Amino acid sequence: MQLPPAVQQELARRRLSTTGRARAQGGAGERPSRAKGAGLEFADHRPYAPGDDIRALDAQVTARLGTPVVREYVVHQQLPILVVLDASASMTTGTPAKFALAQQLAAALAYAGLSGGDSVQAVTYGTAVHTSGRMQGVNRATELLGFLGRARPGGTVTLHDALRHAAASAPRGALVVLVSDFLADTDPQGIAHAHSRAQEVLAVQVLAPDELDPAPLGRGLTRLEEPEGHASVSVVLDDASLGAYRRALEDWNAALRGQLARHGGRLVQVRSDQAVQHLILRDFLARGIIR
Repeated sequence: MQLPPAVQQELARRRLSTTGRARAQGGAGERPSRAKGAGLEFADHRPYAPGDDIRALDAQVTARLGTPVVREYVVHQQLPILVVLDASASMTTGTPAKFALAQQLAAALAYAGLSGGDSVQAVTYGTAVHTSGRMQGVNRATELLGFLGRARPGGTVTLHDALRHAAASAPRGALVVLVSDFLADTDPQGIAHAHSRAQEVLAVQVLAPDELDPAPLGRGLTRLEEPEGHASVSVVLDDASLGAYRRALEDWNAALRGQLARHGGRLVQVRSDQAVQHLILRDFLARGIIR
């Protein structure tokens, strides 16, 4: 799987942003961490302790205070990132179908993680849950994007099932990027798994235009089919039913947005008829998702 050249070139000098809940915590990276040690960026002084490197002693401060004091520096580490792609049957619905854009966005955000010096792991779910290894460095981009590119939509595995295992294996304080339509009843429970591990969630919701507004489907008796449970129902599309649908979707997304915001997360909604170039190069940069 390949990204459009313009997207790849822009992401090569960017990285994913966080709201502050996720934290750098391992490896040699480019993000300031809470750890202190050897480095170039001064952080603070602290009293000397047996075993400290005497080269860290601050002679001037030690002389002024009359007690040994060492200099501490900011340690730059990697942010652990988990990118989760919904490849269930619901992503085949809508016009155009949602999966193609969801797959491209997951790949672009994973690439941004690698180019930003972070460690990235990917998960896809649909017929089963598939997990990649954890990767660092843009030299692993072909492997990681290949993993995401092999996903095919279908099946009934839920976000709740995928995150019950994937979020538990990701470190506490990781950034969890979810790309899905978030229309399953159990999706809020899946998000709660990440929150329970103090993980920051960036939720990218991909919806088709006719899911946002079914009015173009016409009026009168219509048969709706559920792609994952193979159930169907006949409804009459009129002003009342269309209005009720729009209110239900707004209420559902407002509840998701509220759940995420309470834990430092974000919900970003995109349409399946939008181009990945436009979303990455304009919308995501403007919203501060990528910096």
